[in-house]
Amino acid sequence: MIRWAGTNVLRFVLAGVIALALVALVVVFVIKQRESDPPPAGRPTATANACPGILTAETDECLGLITDSATLDPAIRPVADKIMAVNREVEKSSSRYVRIALLVPLSVARPPAASAMSLDQIRFSLQGAYTALQRVNSSSAFGDKNAPAVQVLLVNQGSRQPFHVELVDQIAALRTAENPLVAVVGLGSSFPGSKDVAAKLSARDVGIPMVGAVTSATDFNAVSYPTFHSVSPSNMDYALALKDLLDKQRDALPLRSGMIVADQNDDPYPRTLTAAFTEVLKDHIKTGSPPFNGGTVDSPATPNVFTPVVLNLCNAVVDPRLKTDTVFFAGRVADFPSFAEALKVRSCREHPLTIMVGATGFQLTSQQVGLLDEANVSVIWASSADAPAWVANRPGTPDGFADFLKAHRDAGFRDDSLNDGYSMMHHDAVASAVRAIRVAALGNSVPGVADVQTQFGNLALAHKVNGASGTLSFGLRANGDGRATGKVVAYRQLGRTGPRLPADVAPYLTR
Repeated sequence: MIRWAGTNVLRFVLAGVIALALVALVVVFVIKQRESDPPPAGRPTATANACPGILTAETDECLGLITDSATLDPAIRPVADKIMAVNREVEKSSSRYVRIALLVPLSVARPPAASAMSLDQIRFSLQGAYTALQRVNSSSAFGDKNAPAVQVLLVNQGSRQPFHVELVDQIAALRTAENPLVAVVGLGSSFPGSKDVAAKLSARDVGIPMVGAVTSATDFNAVSYPTFHSVSPSNMDYALALKDLLDKQRDALPLRSGMIVADQNDDPYPRTLTAAFTEVLKDHIKTGSPPFNGGTVDSPATPNVFTPVVLNLCNAVVDPRLKTDTVFFAGRVADFPSFAEALKVRSCREHPLTIMVGATGFQLTSQQVGLLDEANVSVIWASSADAPAWVANRPGTPDGFADFLKAHRDAGFRDDSLNDGYSMMHHDAVASAVRAIRVAALGNSVPGVADVQTQFGNLALAHKVNGASGTLSFGLRANGDGRATGKVVAYRQLGRTGPRLPADVAPYLTR
């Protein structure tokens, strides 16, 4: 009995040792596996060895010139490959060509960090640029096609649009090449980093013409950055468009008492939109402007940020002297869903509210649109594009839209990728740069940056740009801000409550 007991003890000891060894092996395997796990599918991770440009420590992105689409997210690789294929064909078939840099975010930050542009917005922007590039090199849509051919180089600005002097130096160095870079288009959204880039590119010793696509901050202009131009309305234009709507549609939109809800971050877009609303819509603003601290790329706004705002708003709504019925929202679109959440639980929800906004890509999900109805809120926004109406060829459709739409479809792109306007605006940015290049080429076999910059002042009358979003002229603005006149500003509405935007309302044209 003692012998059997000892054997059992020995067996138990051996079994325990083996079990512990197996656990240790599993732990080591798991640790090693985690160390070697690839990044989440869909977002390539940059490394110092694999990044030929600038590797950002904060977001692990590779900024600079893109020469291999494998470094890009799979969602945008197909259209990037299309652009690169055209570039290769130009290089192979023509000894006389110039280059344009498309400087936009070409990557997104890992959640929960926010990005200046979503992957969809990046993809749509590339689709618009590609559509323009195809038209430029195969037709006379934007000048003599026998002029120098054009390449569009893809340059990643980064998800947060940071300023890196090395990135600008990389772009600037290309302007003296045999086939020179003569313009930069895109520039992302109106973030401080983009303004720093514009300052460097427009400096006297660089002097590269730029065409912003969706940059609307009013102080992003040619007064501050002499070689800057833009196909986007400014925030002042958006405010003027809303005033024009309210003045002409008094019966359909009997909105009499408004307030501004303004983001207090030092962000060019909301800051200049607040200033534009304050100046242009002063007759419609009857009370003070409750502030909020909007989200940043590091910290998105939450509904409780708007709790004090909504409390003051409801006091103004029920005050018989004010009877506030309109909110002019001067904040980033990314913050709006949190504002709508706060409005849904407000104490004065029985009173309908109309919120007015000026923006290119004011897009909400169907769930967020349903939230507006629950909150008894509708949104009217002045927009740089209205693809659903223009695809249907409704009154006010720009003259150049049909040709753009055909080329966009011929490229294999879907109509619903036009809805946020990014495709059309980036198409028009490329088209405007090419129009200036081809006017400059009338006296130069291969124009340089100074020649192209000069010719932006002649993009009017006989040299107008027949863009997707308007018949654009440059150099005619009295304030000299570099933005196009003739740009269509459309009106759109979300939500089923409150006063209705007339279906046949005429768009506003920048002037």
